[in-house]
Amino acid sequence: MLVGPAVMVLASAAAITGCSESGPALSSEGRVFREMDDFLSGYWQRPIPLQGSPPDTFSPLDSSLDPATCGNCHPQQYADWQTTLHSGAYSPGLSGQLVNWEEDWYENVRECLVCHTPLSEQSAQVPDTSGTLVANPYFDASLRHQGLVCAACHLRGWNRYGPPRRDGSVAPSPAGSPHGGVTRTPFFEDSRFCAGCHQFEFPAPNGKSLQNTYNEWASSRYAAEGISCQDCHMPDRRHLWRGVHDSTMVRNGVTIEWATDVGDGIGLRVTNSGTGHRFPTYVTPEVWVRIELLDSERRAVDGAIVELPLRRVMGGGWTEVSDTRLPPDSSVTLTMPVDESGAHFARGTVTVYPDIFYEGQFRGMLLQQLSDTSRALISEAHRRTRRSVMVIYDDTVSLR
Repeated sequence: MLVGPAVMVLASAAAITGCSESGPALSSEGRVFREMDDFLSGYWQRPIPLQGSPPDTFSPLDSSLDPATCGNCHPQQYADWQTTLHSGAYSPGLSGQLVNWEEDWYENVRECLVCHTPLSEQSAQVPDTSGTLVANPYFDASLRHQGLVCAACHLRGWNRYGPPRRDGSVAPSPAGSPHGGVTRTPFFEDSRFCAGCHQFEFPAPNGKSLQNTYNEWASSRYAAEGISCQDCHMPDRRHLWRGVHDSTMVRNGVTIEWATDVGDGIGLRVTNSGTGHRFPTYVTPEVWVRIELLDSERRAVDGAIVELPLRRVMGGGWTEVSDTRLPPDSSVTLTMPVDESGAHFARGTVTVYPDIFYEGQFRGMLLQQLSDTSRALISEAHRRTRRSVMVIYDDTVSLR
């Protein structure tokens, strides 16, 4: 979420546990992370340190950072990844903004890239030993445009890392395994693995971080019951990461039903029955609950409409105006009086606007003076935000 050159400061995963983010870059030697704090502070340095030169024994396939190369041996994971927002993390909306800053504000650009393209090889500039940004000899522009690539989660110093085998074992790979095998660690199945990019340290309007998904989960029954982010967003270890842009995922996360226990009216109740964080999480989506009364011909009764938005609204200076989102296991009921309305039916709808914040932002940007490159990218981003709207519930009931 960008709002201009003053880019937000993101929390590293290390910040979640109070670990220092400083420390030596990972060496090309394999590491076994024995403690979670060690894993978060060492593995999730961001940007991820340059891999350096690959070992002489590596084949061209072993030495590639291109996700398509990984797909040669991991076709299911690669096919899944191609369908995700992770693969599109360097989106037209992001790149359309960053293209204006690359030349003069690259430090701000890097603040965005640490989550959207976290490999140092995806960054045109990297710091030298004095901290000065210099041209990156390993920069791969084609890699940048692939967003959050396989290597961002699984490669450090040319060593591969991953979760335990399905039987829970973490035994070393057999000698002669491709790319030297894989170091297995249970930390890949821990929700804190996701927190580095899904929890902001600052800003924190009204005491709640702007991106507060990890903390929302951590305070829920899901955390207490050991249900991790990966359990819902990577079922059966699928690399899908479905969320608010996926209608099936959203429908499965809530229960929507007509309520008749609302006096002389009718109500539409939405319960966050299956989402391990607020519904919706973050500040960019909105969900609108609506009841509309209809006459005997199922035509709208003039003025007989009520609506309720589920959203977090931010004001200037990162102040929170309102927050009507649903915490896990909570409900809200929108009610409509029906006495003397002449209505015969009530129609209830729930509509999800996954990108409504961005839709407004991009619309405003297109009114400004932009370079041809930026305008083309922002125009495409604007079209995408308008296509993402979806109705997850639409039902009409008789009132007579």
